[in-house]
Amino acid sequence: MAVLTFCLVACAFYLINELDGNSEPCMSAKHNNAHKVFLRRHIPEGVPRTWDQNAWEAFLRKIKTCNRPTQSFFRSSERERVDEVCTKYGGKVLSGNLCISKEKFSFVTVRVNIDEGACGIRTIQNETKHIILACDEIGDVCQPVHFEGNPKATLPSNNAPDCWAHSGGSSGFQVALQEVFLVVVSVVMICSFNAADYINQF
Repeated sequence: MAVLTFCLVACAFYLINELDGNSEPCMSAKHNNAHKVFLRRHIPEGVPRTWDQNAWEAFLRKIKTCNRPTQSFFRSSERERVDEVCTKYGGKVLSGNLCISKEKFSFVTVRVNIDEGACGIRTIQNETKHIILACDEIGDVCQPVHFEGNPKATLPSNNAPDCWAHSGGSSGFQVALQEVFLVVVSVVMICSFNAADYINQF
């Protein structure tokens, strides 16, 4: 009985976690600091303007991202343009909460050999392509919260809607499903414990 209860609880938490992911752009963000994390990772101050590996290694140590094998960076002057990808002016809906930029961007991708544990730079590459960003609402503004790689150089579709769909904050359907799961799990746990107590009486 205890094993069954554990399995049901685990499944419920897994499903709740899956439901937390936004199904379209500009829904309420799961974490309020997601945009700040995005900026810290992809548009930090002091991005090197050189291809010198020592300079990049020092930079990654400074911003404490040596544990990330692939990292992409924009110049601080591009911040407004990057943010605009999450609006009807700069982006098209790709899938889920991902938007792809209408225009190409130039950015630097750095690959780190994390196996050595010494922040060793493997490659530094300048890329020019349409960028893919996860866009969520934070403080009534749709903002980028995640940079998604675009290895196949995907292009925006003219037939796709602009990246500005607004669901009115958090999805009521998702919240309702989460509440139903929690109620079901609670009922199952109570019933299983009562059944166990009943069986132990004999």
